[in-house]
Amino acid sequence: MNKTYYQQIDEHVYDDQLNNGLKVFIIPKPGFQKTFVTYTTQFGSLDSRFKPHGSDEYVNVPDGVAHFLEHKLFENEDEDLFTAFAEDNAQVNAFTSFDRTSYLFSATDHVERNIIRLLKMVETPYFTKETVDKEKGIIAEEIKMYQEQPGYKLMFNTLRSMYETHPIRVDIAGSEESIYNITKDDLYLCYETFYHPSNMVLFVVGDVDPEHIYNVIADHENNRNKTNQPKIVRDPLNEKREVNQSFVSEKMKIQSPRLMLGFKNQVMDDIHAEQFVKRDLEMTLFFELVFGEETEFYQTLLNQQLIDETFGYQFMLEPSYSFSLITSATEEPDKLKTLLLDELKQYQGKLNDQEAFELLKKQFIGEFISGLNSPEYIANQYTKLYFEGVSFFDLLEIVESITLESVNETAKLCLDIDQMVDSRLEMK
Repeated sequence: MNKTYYQQIDEHVYDDQLNNGLKVFIIPKPGFQKTFVTYTTQFGSLDSRFKPHGSDEYVNVPDGVAHFLEHKLFENEDEDLFTAFAEDNAQVNAFTSFDRTSYLFSATDHVERNIIRLLKMVETPYFTKETVDKEKGIIAEEIKMYQEQPGYKLMFNTLRSMYETHPIRVDIAGSEESIYNITKDDLYLCYETFYHPSNMVLFVVGDVDPEHIYNVIADHENNRNKTNQPKIVRDPLNEKREVNQSFVSEKMKIQSPRLMLGFKNQVMDDIHAEQFVKRDLEMTLFFELVFGEETEFYQTLLNQQLIDETFGYQFMLEPSYSFSLITSATEEPDKLKTLLLDELKQYQGKLNDQEAFELLKKQFIGEFISGLNSPEYIANQYTKLYFEGVSFFDLLEIVESITLESVNETAKLCLDIDQMVDSRLEMK
């Protein structure tokens, strides 16, 4: 195993790649009561068009397959997996996002046994037509539940208005129509393509002996007789520059109207990984400096009752898409929209409060250091950044390299105010 010591934060990371391609990271945290383990495949809702191993032709699978597959891997002929983990003092869960599916558990005891159980669960697919058909009804109800959440509905209305063909516009769980088109053959095809060890990463964070845990994992994986595979060829996901439509509105049973402004930003796939992450962080700082709770502008909106606790903003920068969202429940959406746009135009590339910037940067670093006390935080963030080509523990160095000037420069590059969607939920 490789061993890396990060002196600035006093953390050790052990890592190695097994013969079958699986990347393993172990971060010892002496004295911690809880151990956290994640087993993640780089397979999310965006991956609906790809070339299977050994094929030169693209295949298309129904929307929602990644999420459907996540559900099905908890099914076992021999035991109730949730009960089995619980009996060994572990809590198991999973999630699917746009770009990955992660299976995880936290445990206070029987760590080795729970690791092997998690590996076997993910590595032993069991699909029949009957069990797949049964799951469709369960997931259909889940989709209906999400559609009843105003924030979720508003976000995907916005994304569909921003993007015409990119799968980012599709609900991660798919639609009721798409999931009823999923077959067990689709599931096995995606499993064999994306759940190969060479497309996966395993993280163990807690009070463990790295060498011992590594040997437990390696012994298990070597018995699978898998060999490393080349990188999966995925659809390049090309998308037109302009928004699909500039305005969308839907009526819903809600207590007050909601507004979301979505900005479709320029894709930046020609920069190295560290610069990619740096720009993502710089835009996060930009929005915090413009709309954060400590700003006079935020307090003004609050005092004028133009926003409430639902007010929020986010920036997303990924290889095939980038967007910014600003949202709030509001009784005066037109007035709020005007004020938000005026504030963006005033400060885009023109931030000059050095003191506020330094304070925010110190706060960010403080939250990063505090997060090192959470095995869950470390494992989830390390996984996300690993797939982006950056080590989580290098994040501190990247943050320290950010200046107010670089934030201004990135805000001009990464926020396109002209490509905007005005998305609303109106009261029924």
